[in-house]
Amino acid sequence: MADELRFDGRVVLVTGAGGGLGAEYAKLLAQRGARVVVNDIGGVDAEAQEGASAAGIVAQIEAAGGEAVADTHSVATADGGRAMVAHALEHFGRLDAVVNNAGIGRTGSGFSDISDEQLDLVLRTHLYGAFHVLRPAWRIMCEQGYGRVVNTASSTAIGVDDSWDYPAAKGGVVSLTRCLAITGEHHDIKVNAIMPLAYTPMSAQVPSDEIRGWMKRTFPAETVAPTVALLCHEAAPCTGEIFSVGAGRTARVTYAVVPGFKTREPTMEALRDNWSDVLDTEGLVLAGSGAVDAGLFGVGFDDLGTTRMASDSKN
Repeated sequence: MADELRFDGRVVLVTGAGGGLGAEYAKLLAQRGARVVVNDIGGVDAEAQEGASAAGIVAQIEAAGGEAVADTHSVATADGGRAMVAHALEHFGRLDAVVNNAGIGRTGSGFSDISDEQLDLVLRTHLYGAFHVLRPAWRIMCEQGYGRVVNTASSTAIGVDDSWDYPAAKGGVVSLTRCLAITGEHHDIKVNAIMPLAYTPMSAQVPSDEIRGWMKRTFPAETVAPTVALLCHEAAPCTGEIFSVGAGRTARVTYAVVPGFKTREPTMEALRDNWSDVLDTEGLVLAGSGAVDAGLFGVGFDDLGTTRMASDSKN
């Protein structure tokens, strides 16, 4: 088609691309002309994604006429992040986009029973991992005046009953995404995140056969890839946004602030008696940045100037 979005000449690093969602991203990007660094250390967990292989996905891409290289460094260390970015430069000579997809799953612990080792591993992989890859990549993107980043968050960050370390890490990814979007605005670096819902090897850890079957039928991983690819493209329509993606649906997830209750003499009793105003959603304002919330205090904040989100006026 004449207006097909292509990635010819672009290089994209996809972490955790040996299987599941990352593999679908890598294959679609390569199909559209990108040269892809397919990163994977070999599995989410030994039991969850046995056989995950960066080399295997590279072989599929090359068999289809695409260009890719395998990378097996870990996002969980700063050295690993630097090494995979260096690998992209050494093999392809440039780096235009990063998809932070690598992740692990851990289940079975109550909140008070989460071990130090489990907490450290989850945070190092999901939150620190994004930092480890993006810090060296960011320098390159700033120098060349162009870049695209797609981070992987999760709807569990909004709230879920039986997980704590993973959602907390993903909440950090949301904040990192929105702050980097502001930082990257003047360098044509666009940073967005997705909250994907898809059947992947990690989903195999769900204990219910019924739920696993439903997810496999309803949320195939390949339906998430087009959104990720668009956000990696030079035509990406936004920055600083979070999207719920799955089953062919893409939808914005956003922060919002209500006017709330304000008094010159706040007391516990005044708050108790006016709590409905604290929660009332009438007059709700979308919060592009922390400055929006500060502006609602109505204390002359606007006179000091505000830090705006790139998406506040340009999307």
